[in-house]
Amino acid sequence: MTRSRNDIMLTLVAPASLEEPLVDLLLAMPELAGGFTSSPADGHGARVPLVGADENVRGRGKRVRIEIALASAALSTLLDAIRQAMPAAPIHFWTVPILEFGSLQ
Repeated sequence: MTRSRNDIMLTLVAPASLEEPLVDLLLAMPELAGGFTSSPADGHGARVPLVGADENVRGRGKRVRIEIALASAALSTLLDAIRQAMPAAPIHFWTVPILEFGSLQ
């Protein structure tokens, strides 16, 4: 298989409770998500559901943010796989173009 150039950054944002299942799912698909970065995030705003007393007191929801650099040709396949595996999961996403991609090594 010829590797395509990573020309798009997919960002996924999900409730923190979905971090492990989402990471496990992505790790099981190395041909689509060969590598990614995950980090904790907070969700703010009227449309962010707050779960539990802690989030209600803090006024923000605990989230995980996952960033994946990939070839745009693989984007639909990856999103479809996530939708199939986690159909009811409140996962939000967006993409931005990658102008340059590489390693400083």
